[in-house]
Amino acid sequence: MTVQIPKISDIPESERTPLVLMLLEALAQLKEENQLLKDEIARLKGQKPRPKIEPSKLEKTKPKIKSLDLKRPGSEKRSKTQQITIHDTIEIPPKNIPEGSRFKGYQDFVVQDIKIESCNPVSH
Repeated sequence: MTVQIPKISDIPESERTPLVLMLLEALAQLKEENQLLKDEIARLKGQKPRPKIEPSKLEKTKPKIKSLDLKRPGSEKRSKTQQITIHDTIEIPPKNIPEGSRFKGYQDFVVQDIKIESCNPVSH
């Protein structure tokens, strides 16, 4: 049976009496002492004690504020298709539109492709 020790911040201000704080501290000490005794028993039996894993430091770190001068070159966001020369624009009408459907907008996209074919335009 494991007992969860409540954090002091979880206890309402009205219930934080000196006795409650003293009991929480004593409970934490007893829990630590119990773990040390379990580790000692495991060592005497030839087993490995419980590994000491430190808490994650990710939650404690604060985001670092970098100035614009410290950014690496090329790290700015830029449009990938800004320098592409668009030779042809083709609108493709939708096929097989289900009954009762409605238009919810569209999104532009660029298709890059190399097309090699002969082209003989007819002139009148």
